[in-house]
Amino acid sequence: MRSTTFGSLTILIALSAAPLGAEPLACPGGRVFTENAGEDADLICSLAARATEQLATCNLTVPAPVTIAVIPELQDQCLGLYHCGQGRIEILAPGEYAPLRAARPGSAFAPVSDEAFFESVIRHELAHAALDDMPCPFDSCVASQEYVAYTMQVRFLPEADRIAFEEATEHEGPVSRDMLSGIMLMMAPDVFARRAWLHLKEREDPCGFIGQIARGEVLLDYEHP
Repeated sequence: MRSTTFGSLTILIALSAAPLGAEPLACPGGRVFTENAGEDADLICSLAARATEQLATCNLTVPAPVTIAVIPELQDQCLGLYHCGQGRIEILAPGEYAPLRAARPGSAFAPVSDEAFFESVIRHELAHAALDDMPCPFDSCVASQEYVAYTMQVRFLPEADRIAFEEATEHEGPVSRDMLSGIMLMMAPDVFARRAWLHLKEREDPCGFIGQIARGEVLLDYEHP
């Protein structure tokens, strides 16, 4: 289970049972379902459909079915949560993100508009869904997982928002894999997110590189003693 805050970008790997909710409603096509979304159901369905198509262009296949549930609160400052092996994503209602983001002006995605940010939360979690079966030789491959989720979050931002994200990202010289460790992710997740995007931009074939990670051919994680 992967819980990700996109404001402070705190990462938490944990196990829990999915809470009970209202009966899910199918989006057009029947691959994605919404739960407790109310009047936001159509918006979430359309954003999920677009994100699924975007991820497919970068070698990531979102499995079906996936349920996107709107819940009133997420723990540990999380703004999005994917439940491994359950095909379940939990998010807040669109209007709940603006005040939370305003309280974190220095976060990596602070320059991104509210609308683009909400869509990017859905895309980030769907990327995790696409990586549910990613080969991993360790107990967890959090750096590889979050590298893909964050870079896909940025890659498909509207151009103005992506430029704003990049303009707030400062780094001298090329980004090496050693700068993208799980330890860096835990200690400075905002830095990790920015470095991940810069690293992907430096690849000759960015989507080919994402495909290699998804297939377990490239691993950013290390075994810890």
